[in-house]
Amino acid sequence: MKTQSPLSARKGMVILEVLLAIMVFGMAVTGLMKAMTVSAQSAIIAQLELRMILRLQSTLNEYSKYPRIEEYEGKSLDSDPDELGVWTRTEVLKIENAQNSEEQPIENMYEVVVTAFYDNFGQVGEMKANTVRYAKLYAATGAAAQTPTP
Repeated sequence: MKTQSPLSARKGMVILEVLLAIMVFGMAVTGLMKAMTVSAQSAIIAQLELRMILRLQSTLNEYSKYPRIEEYEGKSLDSDPDELGVWTRTEVLKIENAQNSEEQPIENMYEVVVTAFYDNFGQVGEMKANTVRYAKLYAATGAAAQTPTP
């Protein structure tokens, strides 16, 4: 009858320990890769959202300061997408029946609504910003308004 020596039993255990260590290491690497993928996607989304906020501010500022805002009433104006795929839609809406705190009517009030869009890994992300503007706020008056153009 043959008996197994303690040395050959130890060799079998070493192989089992190595296989177990490789399996644990593989699981750790898989978890780390998943975490890195999620953090990269989060960074991209944060960058897109920051880009959307900047585009919203810029577009809202641009359209709310036009000298003749009435010309844009009822139109939907879309911008071209930038390098990150962010684009905006601007709408100018006349506010009917606007009143001040003393309930006196206010004429020529407009709301400028800007919506920014982006592709968020297959889903469309959206943010909105708006402001209210008096139509004659940036209108030229006096001598500057009467200067003829060549």
